[in-house]
Amino acid sequence: MESKDVSSAPDKGMDANYNRALNLLKSNPPEGRLDIQLSHAKYLQLENAFFKLYPESLELRYPSLSYDSFTETVTVVTCPGNIHESAALDLIGPIVAHAEEYLSTYSLASRIGSYGSTTTDDFEGESEGSTKQPDGGVRYSHLDGNKVTVVLEAGFSEDYNSLCRSKNMWIDGHGVNVYILLCLTEKPRFKNPTTEYGDIGDVKAAIDLMESSMNETLGLNLSNNRHTLFLYRGHKWAGELKDVSLKSGELYLVQDGRTCDDLPTTLGIKISDLFPDNAWRAAHIPNRVIPFNATVYVQKLMGAMRSTAGDRFKKFIKKGRGRRGGEGGGREGREEEEED
Repeated sequence: MESKDVSSAPDKGMDANYNRALNLLKSNPPEGRLDIQLSHAKYLQLENAFFKLYPESLELRYPSLSYDSFTETVTVVTCPGNIHESAALDLIGPIVAHAEEYLSTYSLASRIGSYGSTTTDDFEGESEGSTKQPDGGVRYSHLDGNKVTVVLEAGFSEDYNSLCRSKNMWIDGHGVNVYILLCLTEKPRFKNPTTEYGDIGDVKAAIDLMESSMNETLGLNLSNNRHTLFLYRGHKWAGELKDVSLKSGELYLVQDGRTCDDLPTTLGIKISDLFPDNAWRAAHIPNRVIPFNATVYVQKLMGAMRSTAGDRFKKFIKKGRGRRGGEGGGREGREEEEED
């Protein structure tokens, strides 16, 4: 009897993890992420349930479901905030645009495009059986199909270990030329107020007032190269963007809540990095380093933090938690406990 209980313990843990993942997929709250351990067989069961919940999932970016077969890690990601989306799109877009412009000077039709909304499952070696959807990237299109050459993964500091695992999967299991790891630190992380405001009658007017306050904070941040909290009615709707680093911490754009003075002018990515090896050899054009406008990029991250704060406020009051007549209304500014 005792041996039966012991042997069933891992199964119970696996079932609990499965249910946690499935519940997150069903509820699909904004800015959700979960990393859990599941066997490959259990992951396939979860994937089947995911496709039933979201028949259009192949065309949707979020929620997303991925699997690292080597570590047996399932990752569920629901729709992230603007800061996460901006971090990926505003970095990859200029890389692709520069490459297209450069290739046009040699009368070469560009086969290079942005990549990020498609799930990849043709991993090899230790990552065989894995599935992954990157936050952004570059792919090269040719007659035999598409080749992913650059991958970007963005996440908050608490997701760092998971992002590092992704690096091995993409480089060793898929042969990408460049893996960009973008790590953000928001302090404190956001939590909704624990009590309703209860005094908001005109939702649109309340949103307009909040937007005006957030724009004022953004203006001060841009003027002072600071990344301070977005506060409104005594609540932190977006934390301080404490640190922003690229390439596993090798390049810092923001440190201790301030834009770095000596920003990089390149990420070290070359035009050849966007091509498969055989395609680059056949191109017969000079190579060059792709520039990176870090100043503009950081300013866009500032704007994304402001938009994230606004979106969080809108979702909070539109769900009735900020409207007049809500339960427990009236008190402002009390938050759930947060760790700095």
